[in-house]
Amino acid sequence: MLVLEKKEDCCGCTACINACPVDCITMQADEEGFLYPHIDKDKCIGCNKCELVCPIKNSLNSAKKVDAICARAKDLDIVKDSTSGGFFTPIAQYILDNDGIVVGAACNEDNIIEHIIVSKNNREDLSTLRGSKYVQSDLKDLFSIVKSELEKGTLVCFTGTPCQISGLLNYLGKDYENLITIDMICKGVPSPKLWKKYVDFQEKKYNAKIKQVSFRKKTYGYHSGTMELVFENGKKYRGSGRIDYHLKSFYKDICSRPSCYECSFKSDKHPSDYTIFESWHASTVVPGLKDDDLGYTSVFINSDKGRELFSKIKDKYEWYSIDKEQAIELDGIMVRNNSKPHPKRNEYYKDLENESLDKHIEKYIPITKKDYLLEKSKTILYKTKLLYLLKRIKKG
Repeated sequence: MLVLEKKEDCCGCTACINACPVDCITMQADEEGFLYPHIDKDKCIGCNKCELVCPIKNSLNSAKKVDAICARAKDLDIVKDSTSGGFFTPIAQYILDNDGIVVGAACNEDNIIEHIIVSKNNREDLSTLRGSKYVQSDLKDLFSIVKSELEKGTLVCFTGTPCQISGLLNYLGKDYENLITIDMICKGVPSPKLWKKYVDFQEKKYNAKIKQVSFRKKTYGYHSGTMELVFENGKKYRGSGRIDYHLKSFYKDICSRPSCYECSFKSDKHPSDYTIFESWHASTVVPGLKDDDLGYTSVFINSDKGRELFSKIKDKYEWYSIDKEQAIELDGIMVRNNSKPHPKRNEYYKDLENESLDKHIEKYIPITKKDYLLEKSKTILYKTKLLYLLKRIKKG
């Protein structure tokens, strides 16, 4: 039986609940709002399958050969709607064109972050999988569904954080030729409880339900991403990590899951087919490349399966071979390193229920007058097109 002695030993991947043959494990939220496995000891038969699939207890073999590229989709509409270079979408489109399914994190109509399945029957939902979601995603029983589809011969693409991909692969127990996995380097995940408090606060402030969320909208370009919320009453909110309550909490490392600060999945050789992260320095890793502030993606191709698929669709990308170590040094610090928890991280969650979100942020990670002034200045510069000119001058 899986005994969780400390929260740092669980990444919430759900491999254990899917592996349990008697359904005695459920995912339940703790006081901070993170989902953890809860075992009904009266139902447990002691088979230890939950322990055997745990990716923290049982690490997977890593890639033997890694090809590093800088890439972005040739379709600039995809790029503009993506966090970086839109690498994921052409792969997902290929999967759907071949009667497969794509699994990834989306924000549902209730503004809950959850993994969903996209097939040719709901292809229009593919766009909801684009972009980063800085919240722990609810995976439900999708590992079991994915396994069933794989056994039927369905082509499957599964995207998630490195711990989620490792959990899925451990649960499956073998390599499926019809499975493509993409993991995204991350610095941690805030709790669904914090996200709900943020959503409730914004909806009350704007007196309307949020109908669309973008965690990293390229409002001011790739290098200046903002949270964007679109409300049903037509109003729109934008805020960068300098002033946005959720993004600031995330970037200040005060709200991530405990296991994120001791992440077991930090490596430059992942068991996934593709590993992706930002390419802020695309014009450096690719000499002569012009940075147009639309964004590129750093990609590690980790498997022969990944290389074979990329060879079939590489005409969908603008791409360049790059030096892996240079990409990690410039843009991939989180490939090998953990975030360091804010010294008041535990108090932050203990007090989360006791005060309004604005008061809570003011107490733990205050936003200064200078922050608000810089944010307002950026908005004015953007509206007058001076921000674009300043960026051009800086690059020149």
